[in-house]
Amino acid sequence: MRILLAEDDKNYGKVLKNELEEDEFTVDWVVNGVEAVLRFLDTPYGAVLLDLKMPRLDGNDALRILKKIDPGVRVITFSGAAGETEKKESLECGALHCLSKPFPISLLKKELRNHLGK
Repeated sequence: MRILLAEDDKNYGKVLKNELEEDEFTVDWVVNGVEAVLRFLDTPYGAVLLDLKMPRLDGNDALRILKKIDPGVRVITFSGAAGETEKKESLECGALHCLSKPFPISLLKKELRNHLGK
């Protein structure tokens, strides 16, 4: 299953990508919301993982655009800096789940399996 990961923290992004690839996911990693939208236009993804706080285009704005492009896109958001308002907004925009960083990688994998049937 191909996953799009949008995470601006290079260390955290590298860890997430490596951990998910160990679980046989294929992960394309970008560092902001604009890159996420552009990549989504070119490549089919089973799921999208979005950090809520990113440069150029934040996760919730990217989520709204992705949902206009493909209303059925499965998105999980996460953040260590977003407040409850942003997290609630994420769910209202159609995210399946919003995780608080740092979160156990096992929780993210469980959420992906639950929502993707993998």
